[in-house]
Amino acid sequence: MEKRKKEKEKDKEKEESKMLYLRAASIGDICRYACRFDFTSETLLLSKESGSNKLIALGERIDGTQIAYFSDTRENGNLILYEPATEDGEERVAFTSNTDLPNKQYINVMRADLSKFVPATGIDSKKVQLIKVENAADLVSAVIRKASSNERLASLYAFTLESERLLGAFDALDALSNDKPAFFFASAGSAKHGTFARYDYRSNVLDFSDRMEGHAYVYAKIINLAEPFPFLKKPAK
Repeated sequence: MEKRKKEKEKDKEKEESKMLYLRAASIGDICRYACRFDFTSETLLLSKESGSNKLIALGERIDGTQIAYFSDTRENGNLILYEPATEDGEERVAFTSNTDLPNKQYINVMRADLSKFVPATGIDSKKVQLIKVENAADLVSAVIRKASSNERLASLYAFTLESERLLGAFDALDALSNDKPAFFFASAGSAKHGTFARYDYRSNVLDFSDRMEGHAYVYAKIINLAEPFPFLKKPAK
């Protein structure tokens, strides 16, 4: 009986759709994730839970668990005007109904009920191939090269783990991602935090900026997270 009970529990787990919520550092990080910076974007989700709105960017799927990056918001709507930082001002995000402004980045928002998804408590580190990269510049370079082959702007995650600032990216090299997702990560050192990684191929130098400017560099957008990925955390004793 006990064996059959365990088998039923495993079958139930397989049937359930799980969602792992990871908090972003700001709503700007969620919009930066969605924005492709070519006047197109991924659609974001707006879910109302416990009286608050969560703006959600759906990310990677690992062993049946969907990662949902989110930020709380009091606003509501089906369209966001996203303005990257410029010399004249900081990065801005605003729900809007006005689509008449030329040369602006707009992000569609779909209001959805996600209550059917079972909140996941974590992701087992055995489900992810963890690869530590010695030099953050090498990681950024690899991610940029892969994205450029798809004509996309590269992106990386930035977060703090045990007082160390890290950069990370899934599947930077496809050859190491056949059996299960590979997560590449490197120390960002004491570099200034920013919303973009700025890489100079001529000198292999990496730094960070809040805006994209200068033709001598290539860029990757940084998605700042308020918490680390659970598969990197040491299990509690």
